[in-house]
Amino acid sequence: MPATQNAAAAAASPASTTATTSTSTPQPAKPAVVYRDARYGELPAVAHVYALAFWDDHIFGHLIHPKRDQFPLDSDLYWLRRARVNYWDYRYKWLVAVVPDEKAAGGEKVVGVAQWERIGDGGKALECAWWDPRNLLKPASALAMSVHEKIWPNRAADPDKEYVIESAMPFLHDVWVGERGESWYLAFLGVDPDYQGKGIGKVLTRWGLDRAEKDGVVASVISALGKNGFYYRCGFDEQHRRATDGEGNPLGHTEGSDILWKWPSKR
Repeated sequence: MPATQNAAAAAASPASTTATTSTSTPQPAKPAVVYRDARYGELPAVAHVYALAFWDDHIFGHLIHPKRDQFPLDSDLYWLRRARVNYWDYRYKWLVAVVPDEKAAGGEKVVGVAQWERIGDGGKALECAWWDPRNLLKPASALAMSVHEKIWPNRAADPDKEYVIESAMPFLHDVWVGERGESWYLAFLGVDPDYQGKGIGKVLTRWGLDRAEKDGVVASVISALGKNGFYYRCGFDEQHRRATDGEGNPLGHTEGSDILWKWPSKR
């Protein structure tokens, strides 16, 4: 994965029919995008990027957060509380894309986020030994976030739908099995709308595809509605099952959610 992605632009002034000399007006270089591991202190910024990226998504936006226009910052809480718990799960790889910003904390602004998860025995190998004190961080954070939720409820969310994703996961128990059981899974990908179309999402996606290829396992993602084309362009090459499958699945009435796969060159 490249450490930085630089972009620069220069414009030349049109030639003049009367002037004997011409000069070019240099344009300021666009800020470099840096890709690195996310830091715990950046999770509020990570949550905000997710909230913006999924604002109009038919599930995370319209279904889960029907009052997001009335309480625009509350949808950040949905992502923040989950991030503060899952950050301590060592099966996850949290990546961010940042650009220089003097107004942001640390002089950097988070503009893109990818949350990759290693599924299968390979994921178990990334976990801490049972006696490692770091194992206490995730349950302690989960307890803290449950208290946090009672004090600061997510007013933008429909209380009956806020945990619909978690309720749907048991219906996918037979998806990541067999030769699909070992996988690098792109749990979430989000890019700030002001920075979309610049290739940031593709770089964040390529990290997992390259890692899966290196490990000799399949890469997978549940594609949001209308995003299949993007993931195919990134390298995913197969659609198998949908996250809405299964009788009684609470997401059964929704569209999209195709599960896409990228097989390693050596299967």
